[in-house]
Amino acid sequence: MTDHHTFKRRTLLSKAYSYRYALLVLAVLLPLLPLIPLQNSKVPDTVFFLGRFHPLIVHFPIVLVGLALVFELLQKFQWVTISKVLQGFVLGIGLLGSLAALTMGMFLYATGEYSGDLVYAHLWGGILLSITFCVACYFFLENAKKERPIVHTSYLSFLIVANIALVYTSHQGGSLTHGADYLTEYMPSWTKPAAEEYHPKPLEEMLVYEDMIIPFMDKKCMSCHNSNKSKGGLVMTHYEGLLKGGKSGKPTLNPGSVDESELIQRVLLPEGHDDRMPPEGKSPLTAEEISIMEWWVAEGASTDLKLESARSDPKIEPFIADYLQRLEQQQKAKYMQEQALESMIVQVANDKKFQLGMDKYGDGKIALSMAFPPSSFEDKDLTELQPLFSQISKASLVASGISDDGLYHIGQMDGLKELYLQQTSIDGSGLVYLTELPNLQLLNLSKTRVDDGNLLHVLKMDSLEELYLNDTEVSKEVIEALKKNRPKLRVSLERGNFF
Repeated sequence: MTDHHTFKRRTLLSKAYSYRYALLVLAVLLPLLPLIPLQNSKVPDTVFFLGRFHPLIVHFPIVLVGLALVFELLQKFQWVTISKVLQGFVLGIGLLGSLAALTMGMFLYATGEYSGDLVYAHLWGGILLSITFCVACYFFLENAKKERPIVHTSYLSFLIVANIALVYTSHQGGSLTHGADYLTEYMPSWTKPAAEEYHPKPLEEMLVYEDMIIPFMDKKCMSCHNSNKSKGGLVMTHYEGLLKGGKSGKPTLNPGSVDESELIQRVLLPEGHDDRMPPEGKSPLTAEEISIMEWWVAEGASTDLKLESARSDPKIEPFIADYLQRLEQQQKAKYMQEQALESMIVQVANDKKFQLGMDKYGDGKIALSMAFPPSSFEDKDLTELQPLFSQISKASLVASGISDDGLYHIGQMDGLKELYLQQTSIDGSGLVYLTELPNLQLLNLSKTRVDDGNLLHVLKMDSLEELYLNDTEVSKEVIEALKKNRPKLRVSLERGNFF
């Protein structure tokens, strides 16, 4: 039985030898792949589906290309003897895996969801790997048929180059996934530049409401309770709105009474309760945040109450101490806005759900895009970027979990010029938050649930120049009316570009 299988494998190797020149032809054709204008054509959903298998398939050639070189080294030092059949099997599967990964990668590149210098470098790295591995396989088949030193040396040389290309391509892919500083993030301190000196705001100047409560309310409450979108009739973006309350008739803020302040009672309700705030799916307030808010209300909820008063109270001091650590990090992030943007990016982009880079055409501003491969990015993740809001000129949130509530935070990016929201679940009700953006020039709403009524918010976007509405629920009549009312606004039914 063993002899039978060995014979079949050798026969397979002989058949592969007869097709060896196809490997050279393939190696010549592969450099032409980037010349195909994939991102300028309409891409079907099947391409999106297949492209997202790239991160899964790509691990096969990573292992096998390296294993082929290990086999050669083991034999060179005469540690083990490995049959040509087994080597051929590893090379064959590795080659098929490389070509499959490259194909899936081209599909993903064709969708336009990921582009830029890093993606382009990753693409060319994959092409170089496939080319050199094809040539290595060719020389392996030549040497397997008739062993010659020069042919074996050629095989080994191309196999080494293929592994170098593998390392380079893997590094580019890792940078796409984890950030460009993934390898250097935890280098010993002497390899990093000295940090800028940081001077936090003096504690004696800090106010409980302004410096402690407003920051976490802005992140966790105000996207649903603001002047544009006031759920339950409640506006929390200013102190007077808290005092006025909402439609429930119960006082949102009753200075001096925790029990009669809905602001406190709603966050204390058990999980799953219909009236619990923030609602399910939103980031809840921490124990420290709730304790600080309770203490502030009990002490009269004054906007002038200083932090020193809280620190002198033994009931609240432990919570203040824990919260101050996080508060100092927030202040430090704001301070870094005055530093070089590269340093800001390193400080903020630490959860690998998004990518930050310099906007080449944004006057020194930042471009925000989703991580590769895709990971969950939702409304709450936008708050991590808050220190950079004023510096973001482009934001690509394609295929993310952003909802209309998340557009509240995007509406605070007053330097934003281009916004890409393709393939998100928004219905357009949050577009009202974007009407105050003074510089927004391009808005892409392709493949969203935006309808006729919500699209009318666009009429208030005075600076808007380009609007993309491919595959939305907007009717042709509304599009024509929009063109008539805003003749200078270019409305396109194409899917538009990504970055």
